[in-house]
Amino acid sequence: MLYLQLKNMENNIENTLHSLGLDKKQVNVYLACLELGGATVQELAEKSGVKRTSIYNFLSEMKEKRLFTEIKKQGKTLIIPEDPSVLVEKAKENLKKIEKLLPELKGIFNLPGRKPKVRFYEGEKGVEDAYKDQLITGQTIYAFSDYEKMLVTMDEKYMWDFAKERTKRKIKFYSIAKDSEMAQIVKIKDKEQIRETKIVKDVQFDTEINIYGNKVAMMSFRRPAMAVIIEDIAIAQTLKSIWKSWWKTLK
Repeated sequence: MLYLQLKNMENNIENTLHSLGLDKKQVNVYLACLELGGATVQELAEKSGVKRTSIYNFLSEMKEKRLFTEIKKQGKTLIIPEDPSVLVEKAKENLKKIEKLLPELKGIFNLPGRKPKVRFYEGEKGVEDAYKDQLITGQTIYAFSDYEKMLVTMDEKYMWDFAKERTKRKIKFYSIAKDSEMAQIVKIKDKEQIRETKIVKDVQFDTEINIYGNKVAMMSFRRPAMAVIIEDIAIAQTLKSIWKSWWKTLK
C-alpha cells in the first residue's frame, strides 16, 4: 500500500512538472537535482539515468527557467536547484500571459462563419457538466423548464446547489416553467435566487432548454439522461427571440 501511495505521488509530481513545460528527461534531472541538493552533470546523469550530453543540451534552458543555478566549488561546476516555490511563480506567470491573450483568443474563437460547435453529455454526471458550463459562461440564462421531469433524474439537492452557486455568481435566470408543485416552490424562492419565473399550463417540455450567451443547452431527463450544448450565435439568438416573444405574453 505504501509503495502504491509513493508511486502515485511520484506520478502526480511528474504530471504536474510536464504541465509546466518540462519533458521527461528534464523532469528526471530536476528531481534528481532536488534530491542531491547540488551535483555535477556527471552525478546528475548517474542519478537520473539521463545521458550527460542530453543534460548539456537543455541545461541552459532550465537555467533560463530559473530551476537551476551554477556555482564553482573546488574547481568543479555544481548544478544547484532553486527553491521549488519558483514553480508556483512560473505557473502564475503563465496564467497572466494566457489572461492577457484571452481577448484575442476569444475574438478568433467567435469569428463569424464558424460552424456550430456541438457537445454531447451522457448520464446524470454529463447533465451536471452541462449545467456547470452555464455557470462558467456566466451570462443570463433564459429557460424553458419542467421541474417535475428534472427531479425524475436529477437529485433535488443538486438543483438547489446549482441555484445557490448561480446566485453567488450573480447570474440571472428567467424561466418559463410548466405548472407543477415544484415549479410553485421554485417561484417562491425567485427573489433570493435572482430568478424570475412565469408559470404556464397545458404545455409539454420533454427537454429543458437553457439559452445563455451564444449557447443553447438542452437537457433530457429521460433515462439514460443526456444533454447537448450547441454553440452558435445565430441559433442562440433565434431561440432567445422565440423565448422573449412568449415571455411578453405571460403575466
